[in-house]
Amino acid sequence: MNKQEIGSMTAQGGFINEADICDKFANYKNDTEAKSWLEIMGYNPLKIQKIVAVQIPVRINLEKAISLGVSQEKYDETIKFKKADIQVRVEIIIDNILNVENISLKKANKSAGFNQVDKRPVLTYQHIWGFDDDIVKWLRLFTGDILPQEILSKNELCEIKDKRRLFLTEIPQNKLQDIIKFFNDNITLIISDILRGRGGLSAEWFLVTRKNNDNSLDWVLKDINSVVNFYVQGGVSLSPRGSLKIGRATMQRKGGTPDPTSLQFKINPLDLFEA
Repeated sequence: MNKQEIGSMTAQGGFINEADICDKFANYKNDTEAKSWLEIMGYNPLKIQKIVAVQIPVRINLEKAISLGVSQEKYDETIKFKKADIQVRVEIIIDNILNVENISLKKANKSAGFNQVDKRPVLTYQHIWGFDDDIVKWLRLFTGDILPQEILSKNELCEIKDKRRLFLTEIPQNKLQDIIKFFNDNITLIISDILRGRGGLSAEWFLVTRKNNDNSLDWVLKDINSVVNFYVQGGVSLSPRGSLKIGRATMQRKGGTPDPTSLQFKINPLDLFEA
């Protein structure tokens, strides 16, 4: 790893959050970490006239989206695929150039690093990625969106562990291979969509903060292309616990509340410290 992409900082009261990151960028002239982040993004802090950093809300109305630079025509796509948590607007002294940088922020403990990065119903993913109806059926059985008794015979039902859903290991082998093949053939698109997103609020940078046992914080900041290329590595296979490993990401049934029958995708952002 390029050592300029990692660093450490002190934060009061635990994890540093989106508002804290925005404050650090706004105070970049006096903030060591903000200066480092700007340099990683290709800026010379001495040539910056002004920075405005804002949090991007989870839910965005059209008026707010337009204020963040999203066109009305692209609104629906942008909201569906939004991955940025922070927007940093950098005004350069020379020629009054205004650059906009969208950043995805991930926070993790050393002891519990996994982060959910995307969660939707199977039918929504079919609309996004275009897998066929047969894959839809088996993935909906996997999440419990379709109950096994609606599809399987009595003899088949006797063989499954949980009457509310199928595990991937309980899906017929030829059907499971179809699922694995689809995700393997489309792995770059899938990892890009769950990490970068699409549209005006897609992420261009990935900032991970890590809380250590002594309450100190480390960070890593990388451009999103490098992040996607990193998490794509590894191919597609079943994990020992019956989830689907897609590169360095994991696809599993959401479970719990809300949305217990959705698919979810998780990564360990701490892996980037070793990239």
